[in-house]
Amino acid sequence: MARWYGSREERRAVKLWSLPEAVDDALWRLESDLRQGRAREDSVQRVVSLIAGLPPQKLVAVGQHVRDALVAVPPAPVEFLQRWLGGAEGEMGLLRATPGLEYLFLFHRDGHLRQAALDKIDQAPPGVFWIAAIAYRQNDWAPAVRAAARRCVVRVATHVGPEGLADAAYFLLARVPTWGRWRLEPHVHPENLFLVRPEMADALAHRIGRAVAGPAGSILRQALRQPYLDGHLPALAVGAVQPIVRMVALHTLIEGQAAWPEGWSREMINKPFNIYRPVRLYATRPVVCPATKTCYLEQAARDRSVVVRRLAAATLAQALGREGAAWEEWEPVLARLERDSDRAIRDRIAFIRRYRAQGRDPLVPFLEALTNGEDFDPGRDVDRGHEVEL
Repeated sequence: MARWYGSREERRAVKLWSLPEAVDDALWRLESDLRQGRAREDSVQRVVSLIAGLPPQKLVAVGQHVRDALVAVPPAPVEFLQRWLGGAEGEMGLLRATPGLEYLFLFHRDGHLRQAALDKIDQAPPGVFWIAAIAYRQNDWAPAVRAAARRCVVRVATHVGPEGLADAAYFLLARVPTWGRWRLEPHVHPENLFLVRPEMADALAHRIGRAVAGPAGSILRQALRQPYLDGHLPALAVGAVQPIVRMVALHTLIEGQAAWPEGWSREMINKPFNIYRPVRLYATRPVVCPATKTCYLEQAARDRSVVVRRLAAATLAQALGREGAAWEEWEPVLARLERDSDRAIRDRIAFIRRYRAQGRDPLVPFLEALTNGEDFDPGRDVDRGHEVEL
């Protein structure tokens, strides 16, 4: 792969995100040493410690800077032949002899060196950034590197505290929808892949509940692959800052099962022209709820956010014409939503009243919205058009 050999300022100009000045200076000095075929331990440790303080969300951008620094300047023609015959052994020797260089080599272009770097790490990484960087290699394009990353995660996770695991898991769970290579592995355990473990459930739930911005709702859905956050759902349904988090928690408790995106399928919408539309698929598992469905519907109807109140209205609409619907218990919820300030909610409740008076058949199968891949969006005026006609 071609290397950019311009000045430091020119290189920073072509990147979408620049390193902090202190990190960039330390990395530049380390690159100068690497050009001479050496790596001083103090320079390496300084770069590793400075990068450890960066947020994991910048992992890809930081990796680009580090990867550029690890590519040596083209040597003279006589030296090139020697490097061609034994260059890899030279870099491998630096990796073995220099403590801390294994963390930087996680971003090396050579997959053999990335694998060797992962095999060398056997203790707690120096920060959350490097924990996430190790786990991120589980989606590497090289199968041998993915296997080495899985082994490395198992080794280091026992040395990391719950707060560090929670911070790394928060970053990794947001990347699940865009990852695909880890699905090719036959024996991948979600605990090792996304660092969702029982000892860090409290810290992760607190991080999700206190998040002011970002994809906290989708992170909660992905975290529900494992049952460790089930006990925190009632608290998240009440006290989470983001309405989407409260909605996901209440939706899980109302339905009595957790659901998370699990791939896509295609649904034909025009057979003569062979036109399809993508349909999101969901996987589910049962969840034990400490209260009744009516209790959670009342809580959703009282929520301060219209997004959560629309969840209550949509759930009532989906229960029309089905056996087991406790309309007598739900009458206070209907009465409250009839007076809601949101017109879409009032119109939906009016439709429910008319529909019940006519006594028609069910609109959709009971769990179709979860098991057949429909994206549940209470912000829409209709769920799939023909399900709820306002």
